[in-house]
Amino acid sequence: MEVFRAVTEALANQDADAFLDQFDAKMPQYEKLRDEIKDLFGAAQEIGSTIDVITDEGDEQKRMLELDWLLKINNNEPRRQIVKCRVEKQGKKWKITALDPVEFFKGPVP
Repeated sequence: MEVFRAVTEALANQDADAFLDQFDAKMPQYEKLRDEIKDLFGAAQEIGSTIDVITDEGDEQKRMLELDWLLKINNNEPRRQIVKCRVEKQGKKWKITALDPVEFFKGPVP
């Protein structure tokens, strides 16, 4: 899905605006996600990310996914977690309208 390609690219480029543009600003915990991403980008020199889809259910307008997400921050031990995500078509673009856990994107612990 294009939305997840854009998310991984924005993480690699540490582009908060491009990352957050993939999310619906009205989604639950959007402000917390925004704060976590800004902290992460402020603390990280290098970020890598891969996403594997485990489940993908829904229709042409709404989909529920479980993602096996691997996040590599600097030279730290990678984070790997099952992330639950809802995407909805808004106009011609898919937007992420729910993400759990948002804390997955917390900045590295010094």
